[in-house]
Amino acid sequence: MAEDKVRLGIVGAGGLSSSKIYPSLKYIPSAKLVAVCDLDEVKAHRNAEKFGAEHVFTDLDKMLDTEDMLDAVIVCIGPSQHAELAPKVLKAGFPVYTEKPPAVDANDALEVAKVAQETGLLCMTAFKKRYTPLYVKMKQQMNTERFGTPTMLAMQRSCSLYANTTPRNTFILDFCIHLLDLAPWLMGNVVAVRALSPEANTWSIQMEFDSGAIGSLAFSAHGSFTYPDEQVTVYGGKDAVLFARDGHSLTFAHDGVYHILHQLNFTTAGQNGLMESGFLPELQAFIKAVVTGDRSPVQSDIASSYRSMAVHDALVESAKSNSRVELVYEI
Repeated sequence: MAEDKVRLGIVGAGGLSSSKIYPSLKYIPSAKLVAVCDLDEVKAHRNAEKFGAEHVFTDLDKMLDTEDMLDAVIVCIGPSQHAELAPKVLKAGFPVYTEKPPAVDANDALEVAKVAQETGLLCMTAFKKRYTPLYVKMKQQMNTERFGTPTMLAMQRSCSLYANTTPRNTFILDFCIHLLDLAPWLMGNVVAVRALSPEANTWSIQMEFDSGAIGSLAFSAHGSFTYPDEQVTVYGGKDAVLFARDGHSLTFAHDGVYHILHQLNFTTAGQNGLMESGFLPELQAFIKAVVTGDRSPVQSDIASSYRSMAVHDALVESAKSNSRVELVYEI
């Protein structure tokens, strides 16, 4: 790697990448943006100029064929394109980071995972909830003797209405997938689900985990983006309870005492937003893994992301069939 920096090419110059991915790189000294690729050449040139990349492409193959220019690639377009382009990047010999979700369904995610296995290269999905300081602390507390054995998970999340017009832009896949991925990361593999969904913007979900614990999740797109609504509660042994509220605070209740484990400081601007939302920590994990070869900082490789997609698919099947669906994972 040139100058001990990971030379990055980013595919995508849309709203999410431009507001979250590109700006995060300035806080990672070991990362260097060298190329931007987008079908819209105007957007590609705009981001290259704004964020300091020397090269602009409208064709991914040409970017990957440029000798000795890149060390790793970030793909931030859409789930179907993630599944299409990630294998191409891996086969070209580069580790790849894609935005969530890794594909439209579990089958496509599995095909990407197989290519990652064959090439031996890192393929990471940006499931940001696994990297937020709040949920990292929640998981750490869950692993303590004081918390005990997790017995139940309760989740609630809402937003404004979704149109649900395409398979890649449904409420359950685009918005709910974050907590569908967070649930097994906190509690262990999901072995069975039952879902009720009278319409595409309303979901009531029951989960069974391999540990014997259970989960209850409620998602609604009949709320508002003006007021964030994200509640996550985990019950442990005896009277131990962890409360995460709206991504702002984490409280541990035990023996009749409330312990504040995390509290967002709203007076801190700039980097704090990228850090607390998980965008910066997930990119730091990817870059560190590329630099060192140690993949332990990566909490969301494609294999685990495939399993989260399998949960999504099982829920869709359960809602359609009005039945309990058991999960079997291929990896």
